[in-house]
Amino acid sequence: MSFDKEERCIDPAKPRCQMAILAIGQIDQQTPEQFKAYAQGFPTGTWVVLSSPGGSLISGLRFGQLIREMGFNTTVGSTDYSPPNCYSSCAYAFAGGVSRHLAEGSRYGIHQFRGRDQVLNEDQSQKLTVTISTYLDAMGVDRHLQDYAQMTTSDKVSVLTLAQAKLLRVDNTNQSPYPRWRLEATNNGQLVAINNPPRVAGKPLATLALVQTPNSANKTIVFLIYYKSIDENLFKEKIEHHLTINQKSYPLKQLENWIKKTDGYQAAFSPSDGVLDLLAQSPEDSTINLSSAIENIRFGVGGFKNIYQAISGNQNKSAAK
Repeated sequence: MSFDKEERCIDPAKPRCQMAILAIGQIDQQTPEQFKAYAQGFPTGTWVVLSSPGGSLISGLRFGQLIREMGFNTTVGSTDYSPPNCYSSCAYAFAGGVSRHLAEGSRYGIHQFRGRDQVLNEDQSQKLTVTISTYLDAMGVDRHLQDYAQMTTSDKVSVLTLAQAKLLRVDNTNQSPYPRWRLEATNNGQLVAINNPPRVAGKPLATLALVQTPNSANKTIVFLIYYKSIDENLFKEKIEHHLTINQKSYPLKQLENWIKKTDGYQAAFSPSDGVLDLLAQSPEDSTINLSSAIENIRFGVGGFKNIYQAISGNQNKSAAK
């Protein structure tokens, strides 16, 4: 893949015409580091114009992570020697954009992946599916995108319509760029609501979760805050956190000391009275801000209402018994 810069006019960009990074050609093992070196000095909000037939899946995912970490946006475009196509691993790199736009005439295509020299076995396929799902969740793209990919053999490409791309949040023009809340279940069947914000410009990677405490005598709903960090000293003491909703700040009470988890630290926090109901009433495209001495991080509200009803519904059923 080669990189160049050129002024491009992109409909949702502000200003509409600005200097963009052109990323053209095959994605290989060197692409992420080459992009990282080239993109140094470009400001947050720069648009990356992609034209690629694909290539290495792992490199495509890493490329997309770098785009997100730098706070860049993505679109698909053409040059005198490359078509407006973004296929295969490029499709996942494209998902790294904070804002993502597919113009009329551009082609975004996906398919099944296979190993370099052989078809992936069942165990390898499952691991790869989990890796891609986790990546799509973090980027705010509907993981149902993988359903379209799985229905297309690796020797073909399924090109999404613009309507499909918008429905799956591949194209998030005029939508919140922040991931929606999703509901998952632990190994013991406990429901957990999870939100991973976009990682922008090197900010700490954090996860905000909502869970019902397992104490049967007094079931309550709490936030779990996880930071991906190896800085042990940072988490020796309790840390004040606040949620800002509609420009009003609400304190979160830390209920325990920080617990060491894989690659990071986690603690439970009790929300202020009425905060969960307030979030459930907030517009789907709105955001909340989690502030602390560590970092200020913005999370999306989309999907929270239904997920909160599912978790609180289980709580109410338990109380009724």
